[in-house]
Amino acid sequence: MEFIIGRANPQTLDQNQSLGYNYSKDDILLNGLTMSQDNVIIPAVSLGQFAKQLLHRQENAVPAGISSRGLYLRSPDETILFLSFEKFRGPLTVNINNKYAAMPETIPDSPVFLSPTKITFPGEGIQINLKNAEVWNASLPSRRLPAEISRSRLESTIKQTLQLTERNDYQDLFNSVLPGNTIRIPDLPGFDKHLYQYLVLLENKKLTGAISEFSSLLGLGPGLTPLGDDFVLGVILTLNRWEGALIPVQGLEQLNSDLLIAAGEKTTSLSASLLACAIEGAADERLLAVLDPFFAGEESSPRDLENLLKWGSSSGIAVLAGMVSVLTRLL
Repeated sequence: MEFIIGRANPQTLDQNQSLGYNYSKDDILLNGLTMSQDNVIIPAVSLGQFAKQLLHRQENAVPAGISSRGLYLRSPDETILFLSFEKFRGPLTVNINNKYAAMPETIPDSPVFLSPTKITFPGEGIQINLKNAEVWNASLPSRRLPAEISRSRLESTIKQTLQLTERNDYQDLFNSVLPGNTIRIPDLPGFDKHLYQYLVLLENKKLTGAISEFSSLLGLGPGLTPLGDDFVLGVILTLNRWEGALIPVQGLEQLNSDLLIAAGEKTTSLSASLLACAIEGAADERLLAVLDPFFAGEESSPRDLENLLKWGSSSGIAVLAGMVSVLTRLL
């Protein structure tokens, strides 16, 4: 980052204070940021409920990766916290206002200090201020739609998805979960076999034994969160978040327990963290903006569907395929 150092402008400080940031006129400003002692202070806009819990139970972390969307931190218990410049909120996400700075370059394995009120990068002289951040909770809508409306919305979403993903490399996966279609996933050997076995179990309303198929899918395919993980995420999120509104299935509680263990052994820390959230019925709001309207509230918009499909290069369509595999059989 390139910083321009200057004494605090009283007008800028007044604007910041009106947003709830309590800065002294003796603070130094760096590109519109305050610097307290040796740290540049960047205000966080919001944080997810599981991010808040993590910051209360862990005191440190290390950088785990960086992308165009933000920075990943790994805590000692292998949970991944995401510092994001995007507007989309998530259960393990801290959203930072992108007007203030670019994500700092970090040294791998350099310490990061965590607390309920701040995240500090001592080597980089950066501090994320959490005091005024809104805590985001992916609450469940209460009013349930009639089943016929839910099914009509699902049919509409399937049609829109097929149109939007006509040139998507992974449309075969989405097509394969639709009832009556041939399962065909040519680029991922073994995926079709495990997908078929899972769908048979789901159609019989019995998930006992599904861990064998899911465990084989974990870590399979491309991506920071592999394609198989994303598909399982869509399945598990739907089953747990809307369990009370779906046709009952046997074995979900045991599947959840077994999946947590398998994810810790077979895939990335990021995928394992997201799956743990999904078991609690929580996920990035792009997923919920498409999933929840099948059951309650207003119908999702075309923009909501586009946002989900743009969630990573392959993650969005894989997650949606997982959701649809459940909805077309249990709704």
